[in-house]
Amino acid sequence: MSTLPRTKALIAVVRSPPARQIQSEAAKRLGQQPKKIVDRVTTDVGKAMQQGQGRTPEEEEPSSA
Repeated sequence: MSTLPRTKALIAVVRSPPARQIQSEAAKRLGQQPKKIVDRVTTDVGKAMQQGQGRTPEEEEPSSA
């Protein structure tokens, strides 16, 4: 089989609706990853700040300056 028919067959498979749908779903999941990371970090930082608000200056460790 020469290169041209292989290329045409590959293009036909890639352009098929199921392949595009799978590609689209994968792109959506990939696009959501950064948002999930930002949301998780934001939540963790918020929890840490709430825990830090309950401390008094005497409870904090002295800096080694």
